[in-house]
Amino acid sequence: MELRHLRYLVAVAEDLSFRRAAERLHVSHAALSQQIGDLEDELGLKLFDRNSHRVELTEAGRAFLSGARRTLTAAKYAIIEAKEAAQGERGRLVIGTLGPLTSPFLPQALARFHEQHPMVEATALHMSNPLQIESLLEGSIMLGIGYFDLPLEEDEREQLGTRLLFRPQFGIACSKKRKLSKRRKPSLKDFRYDKFIVLDPEYVDGYEHLLRGFCRQFGGFEPEIGAMADSPESLISMIAAGRGVFLGLEIGLRGRTAPIDFHLLAELAGQMEIVARWKKQSQAVPTILKFVEVLQQEVKLALGVSE
Repeated sequence: MELRHLRYLVAVAEDLSFRRAAERLHVSHAALSQQIGDLEDELGLKLFDRNSHRVELTEAGRAFLSGARRTLTAAKYAIIEAKEAAQGERGRLVIGTLGPLTSPFLPQALARFHEQHPMVEATALHMSNPLQIESLLEGSIMLGIGYFDLPLEEDEREQLGTRLLFRPQFGIACSKKRKLSKRRKPSLKDFRYDKFIVLDPEYVDGYEHLLRGFCRQFGGFEPEIGAMADSPESLISMIAAGRGVFLGLEIGLRGRTAPIDFHLLAELAGQMEIVARWKKQSQAVPTILKFVEVLQQEVKLALGVSE
């Protein structure tokens, strides 16, 4: 049994005439009669009483007609939903993200995307940069938002599409009681005698490694670790209380600087790229690209960049 059998049945039942139904379906009278006969043989049921003067549904035919119409309607909507999914208007989008890094713009992007594409279910999962790459390649997430400095094999790099979101500005957050020279802009080496606050690896994987690398390369010193924070709230309270300074991103600390000072470090400009990544062969690429467009708009708003 195929869908055309059901369409033929419905047409004959509506017109109660094989001739008129055949004209509407653009098939021959003989072909339509043969298809209905094949359907009756397959079902082992007589669906129509017919003679040279009239065509009527049998009781079995009436019962089967109801189900046939439901099946055709379901098939119609299945086709519509499949086309919407292919166009990025329906389905799901699983996103891997570095939570603290994306918190200034990702919630707003998710909200706006839901308004524009309500039939797409978007979910964000906190995961490290290396885990994002692994999950993208195996297909357990569709989009990753992380930093672009992870070494990849050539075949892995070729499988991934990438879109630059922004180059973050690094700076030092410190207590308002921490006095700095007013004659020049601060540099990383000005904080070589301070204790540094680091982020819990379960909260941000790889932060201490990044801190030590920057301090060695741009400040010429090994940082002394004074405390560890596991949330934005604990980080700000530790900085404000003078328990240490924090090397972080301007976008991550924007709006949280009331009880603390934040000093941009010019020597760290351009040292990191935040990117969106996806698997090129993913069936969700249309949805992914629509979300990336929204993401870029929200990043500009978070950074205060005008169009």
